[in-house]
Formats: sequence, structure tokens, C-alpha cells
Amino acid sequence: MGNFKGVFLLLLLLSLTFAGELKVYSIVKGRVTKVHVKEGEKVSKGQLLIEIDPSLYLAEKERLLGKKKEIEARLWKVGRDYERLRELFERDLLAETVFENKKVEYDTLMAQLQQVEGEIKRVDTLISYTRIVAPFDGRVVRILTPEGSYTNGELQPQPVLILRSLGK
Repeated sequence: MGNFKGVFLLLLLLSLTFAGELKVYSIVKGRVTKVHVKEGEKVSKGQLLIEIDPSLYLAEKERLLGKKKEIEARLWKVGRDYERLRELFERDLLAETVFENKKVEYDTLMAQLQQVEGEIKRVDTLISYTRIVAPFDGRVVRILTPEGSYTNGELQPQPVLILRSLGK
């Protein structure tokens, strides 16, 4: 499988070198709110080309931040209870199973918190992908998603425009 990826990348680079054109893809879904370029226009590497409405991802981030706060509050309470039970257990005033159950509850909440934090990072990454920039200096050949159109890039990467390389 690793060789296949290498061959594909090599073919992509050769295709780019010979054809000089590259489709620029969106990997997020949403409405195209602004196209900053026109067909035939020269662009520089890193230049903002297209903006996609990040509302879906911002709403998901808010939901996840709320979930994170809830888990943190529960974790604080379970952590305090765990410390109290640990002291009782160390003085032989508490059954081991009660102490272990609280430890499992604490560890489970820690794992949930870690999962939510990972989901927040994922959503932050998707938000950053709502601003599509030029991967190299080039010229816009064709705009495939005009303002007001929708991309469904998360389901399947969707080409948004075609660039022709100016170099070499």
C-alpha cells in the first residue's frame, strides 16, 4: 500500500509538471461565501482564493466546548471524591471495590475529556480549511464553485478551481 501512495504522488507530480494544471480541492462542506480571484488572474503561493462559510464547524466547536466544560465539572467532583476515598482506603476504612469503582469513573472521565479535546482540534483544523489558498504561483484557469454554491468536500473532496503553474 505504501508503494501505491508513492506511485500516485509521483504520477501527480509528473502530471503537474507536464500538464501544468492542478485542481484545487475543498475538503470541507458549506456555502462558498467569497471567491477572491477571477478566471485568468495570476495568483501567488499562499494567496487567499476562496472562503467557505465556517458556520457548521463553529457550531460544532461550541457544542464540543460545552461538552468539555461539563466533563471538566464532573471530573472535578469525581476527583475530589476519589481523593477522599483514597484517604479512607489507605486507613483501611473503605472496601477496595468502592475505591476501585471511583478510580474507574475518574479514568473514564479523563478519557472522555481527551476524546473531546481531540474532536475540538479536528474541528479547528476543518475551520482552517474553509479558507482555500493557492498551493503555488499560478494562473486561475477555471472557477468550478462560484459564490453562493455549495461544497460537499467532507463527503468527497470537491474541486473548487483549476490553477496553471507559472513556473518552469
